[in-house]
Amino acid sequence: MVGYLISKSLNEVTFTTVLLCLVSLYEKATAAVVHGERYRGPFVRVVGIIGQQQCVRECRHIPKLCRGVNYQRQGLLCDLVSAIDETELKSDYVRIELDQTSHIPDECLPCSTDDLCVTLSSKKVHCIRALLGLALGKQTKQSSTYMSFGAEYAVDGNRGTDIHLDKCTHTGGGDTNPWWRVDLLTVYTIKSVRILNRGIDHGGDLSNRLRDVTVTVGLTESDVNTPCGVFAGPGTASQLVVINCPTSPQGRFVKISKTTSVLTLCEVDVFGVSV
Repeated sequence: MVGYLISKSLNEVTFTTVLLCLVSLYEKATAAVVHGERYRGPFVRVVGIIGQQQCVRECRHIPKLCRGVNYQRQGLLCDLVSAIDETELKSDYVRIELDQTSHIPDECLPCSTDDLCVTLSSKKVHCIRALLGLALGKQTKQSSTYMSFGAEYAVDGNRGTDIHLDKCTHTGGGDTNPWWRVDLLTVYTIKSVRILNRGIDHGGDLSNRLRDVTVTVGLTESDVNTPCGVFAGPGTASQLVVINCPTSPQGRFVKISKTTSVLTLCEVDVFGVSV
């Protein structure tokens, strides 16, 4: 009985020691974890991801470019951020600043840049194809432009929603069938499109303009008609609208259109996988 108690005690000590070592390793790699905030960017990459740990691991893969991450719990959205000097309050986000100066052994190096590295409880490592954010910095067009609110602002990596401060797209007031389009430069299987809606600014709350939205995909610029999904709306201030593509259409171009006037997009993320 005494031997059993001693053995049990040693096992508990060993487990505690291992746990403390893991916590220590994580703390050394992580300088700050703040709930309810996010970094304003600029972004290195946007990834549709399965968990917060995987989000951090993706940043660790590119230490020279990535200094921190924003993790959006509701949409499982991971922003890899290259600058961490500006933050903003966002209740559904967690921001994590990483210490990229120390070497952290990474058993996931065999995974390609298009993969997530997942380590199972069995210690086996699996490379899983990631949902990449494909639209960031790509070429864009829209049916018309109000003042200086061009189509490029939807893919500039700025996730602020004040149209005047952060710059969002805005079509002309007389455009009754407005649309916005992005050229992904190569063909992908499209899984989802996420729209960050306009927030409240000195013009008031005009977020309900985002309604009757249709997302389509196409292989050529002149034929972007394959359905992805719809959003009936109306949208709310700073809402992240997730439009999934149940048929996973393939295409190079993604188009967002609506049947009512004025289309405003603060940021658009297109997620998909290589064909």
